[in-house]
Amino acid sequence: MINKNTDNTPASLRKAHRGLFLSDIQMSPGISRAELARRQGFSEMAATRIVRELVAAGIVEEFSVDTPKKSVGRPKTGLRIVKDGIFAGGITVSAYHSEVSICDANGSPVARAHLDAPPLADVAETAKFYARALHDLIVASGIDQDRMVGVGVSLSARTQPEEGRIVKSEYFGWGGDDGRFCREIRALTNLPVEVENISNSLAIAEMRFGAARDISDFTLIHAATFVGASVVSDHRLVRGASEVSGLIGHFRAQTRPLECVCGRNDCLNLSATGFGLLSQLGKLDHQRFDRSRLSYYATSLLAALEDGKADALVQQAGAQLAPALDCIVKLLGPQRVILSGHLGTNETYYSAVETALRNDFDYGTDSDFELTKGTFSSGDAAALLALHVFCYSNRLDYQRFA
Repeated sequence: MINKNTDNTPASLRKAHRGLFLSDIQMSPGISRAELARRQGFSEMAATRIVRELVAAGIVEEFSVDTPKKSVGRPKTGLRIVKDGIFAGGITVSAYHSEVSICDANGSPVARAHLDAPPLADVAETAKFYARALHDLIVASGIDQDRMVGVGVSLSARTQPEEGRIVKSEYFGWGGDDGRFCREIRALTNLPVEVENISNSLAIAEMRFGAARDISDFTLIHAATFVGASVVSDHRLVRGASEVSGLIGHFRAQTRPLECVCGRNDCLNLSATGFGLLSQLGKLDHQRFDRSRLSYYATSLLAALEDGKADALVQQAGAQLAPALDCIVKLLGPQRVILSGHLGTNETYYSAVETALRNDFDYGTDSDFELTKGTFSSGDAAALLALHVFCYSNRLDYQRFA
């Protein structure tokens, strides 16, 4: 991922080139310098110079690639990422995954800690709580702080990542924070911070490391207490003119005896989600979404999904999502639709979505898109977000590792 604000100064171009090379090496382990040069349109001499920088920084290593015994000539030398050359931190602010985590340069988890009863009423106090927990995890894991590339924050909120701002969180009841959340984390960890909503964080993780690694256009649906979406076109997130997109939870659906955070009673958030499911199961003593009961919603939904007695209602909820997916597919034409989240990846819910698409909207093996489950949880996505943004892009702070 190359930042769209990259200028044409030699230093900026060098940073962009490092990002492109690192991205290619990560996506194609064993690639040679010559192959890298051809892909990127560089001379072999220029490619060699960049590769040497990355090797000297301990981020990339060369190795002898196994070749068939009958092959002639010199053994092929390939390039790969040094898994412990760089690490990334993650902070997930969610009722389902309230945790801090660390992954290595290949995206494999190294350490994580679940956090009980985080303070969610005040943005600054929430940020300090998670930042201290991440700092403690880095120390406990024995990882060299100087090899940490950055921190990714994944949470239920509208965000402006390039400005490091939370715009609004209907889920937590937060207004705009003017960058306060990121500043608090940066101050306590001394690391760069990227903040994203959960759906976009998951989409980035799937795009680089998971179920969308081989395609350029897809839509990710995150279904849990509520439902949201992320749209990727030509390997880029579609954010909208005002950084607001993916709000499928507010698509008009069945009228229900419930009230969404937006004040309406006919949102998809009330029929194809955990909130609607819990209401039908008789687990709610209220009709309006209550932010003080986030943990209750999460634990109750997880318990319901493990109880076979709820399967019929889970199927109904899944079927309610299908019309929205049909609209998305017809409008955007994605190669793949990925269902994510505790509800989205539940087998009963997923099968109900697939069945409704097949029966009501002619979805089948000859369809132009593929329905699949996500690879990662929101707890995984935060650290992968940091790795994608601060390592495999022009935002790598090369001088820290040189």
